[in-house]
Amino acid sequence: MSQAPHTAPSGLGRISSMDALRALAMFLGVGLHAAMPYTFHPFEGLYHDPYYTDITYDFIFFFIHIFRMQLFYVIAGFFFRLLFLKIGTRPFIRHRAQRILVPFVVGLVTILPLTYLPGAVERVSDTGGSWNWATVPAVLKDIFTWRGPLHLWFLYYLSILYAAGLVIYHCMRSGAAKRLLPLKFFHGDFSPGLILVLMAGASYISLWMFARPFVEYAPGLVPKVSFLTYYGIFFLAGWVLHHHMRRIFPLLKRYALPFTLAGVAVGFLVGWVKIVPGAPEVDRALLQAGATATTICLVTGVAGVFLRWVNAERPAVRYLSDASYWVYLVHVGLLGAVQMYIGRFGLWGPAKYAIALGVTIAVSLATYQWWVRYTKIGFYLHGPRKRPAVGTLSKSDVGGRQPAT
Repeated sequence: MSQAPHTAPSGLGRISSMDALRALAMFLGVGLHAAMPYTFHPFEGLYHDPYYTDITYDFIFFFIHIFRMQLFYVIAGFFFRLLFLKIGTRPFIRHRAQRILVPFVVGLVTILPLTYLPGAVERVSDTGGSWNWATVPAVLKDIFTWRGPLHLWFLYYLSILYAAGLVIYHCMRSGAAKRLLPLKFFHGDFSPGLILVLMAGASYISLWMFARPFVEYAPGLVPKVSFLTYYGIFFLAGWVLHHHMRRIFPLLKRYALPFTLAGVAVGFLVGWVKIVPGAPEVDRALLQAGATATTICLVTGVAGVFLRWVNAERPAVRYLSDASYWVYLVHVGLLGAVQMYIGRFGLWGPAKYAIALGVTIAVSLATYQWWVRYTKIGFYLHGPRKRPAVGTLSKSDVGGRQPAT
């Protein structure tokens, strides 16, 4: 493959709203995990509040889970093509290794043990009632016990999809390979409606690879074909979105609200069948079709909403976009500690969710500002940022950065 930057017909500048959309996907992950201890249906093996549950949190989890990571991979595919065309092969590999692979590997030996720490202390010390220094060896053994990559799994699969994307680009540069039907999709001139239908159909079919009609958590470091196929479809959709952005962006803006409202309506019906006790049984094929429609509508609608109404050039939005990666990486352990602590008290239920979410985000943002933004850690997560003078914003805070996805 050529090492020089390629010439692209369009879309190589920063797309601020897409950058903000990526941050939304990260922060929604915090909201999703914050809801899990309070769901009516507990998650096996995870902390569940002993004093408060409500089916509302099952719906919160369902609505976030059914489109958030799919949206993230669409954005990842979009920025993959944008960045690759802008800087070329070798710089792209270095850039992605710095932003994705290094945080993943380092996170396995630093972030994961800290993520396990609150639960380990709770288990070893009999729900926190008898902790002492004698329990430290047991806690250390617990937190360094391998249980999979947890919330870092998406970086692992993203790295694999990046590698696959580079291979596909290499194949596309071959004249003979361009005649292969599967590769024609990457550079063909398709109508936006057909692209949407193909994405919906492919994601629906790929869901049959799972035990249930909904995508699941990707455990372990052995790549699973089902996850690579399903999320690869959305990664490809982001690739195609960038290729056709001049035609598709105006349509996303125009139909943002109809798609979003349709996703909420269909999602409520699907969630009702899935969540509410005593709801009527629905054939898997129909339920899976509803889940697919919800995913496609919400991914499309929310993307359109951000493109149309979110001004990501505002300093606050730009700052949160930078911080979102760090917040997502470290939030699970912080969230668990707060939830396990307040779970000992019979507080008003919604206040527990609000406190856990608020404290976790506040602490994550504080550690980002103090220990990450202008340090070597920040360099690896989003590139260098210059500390501004008092009362001013530096150029690195206001503009000129590369996409962080």
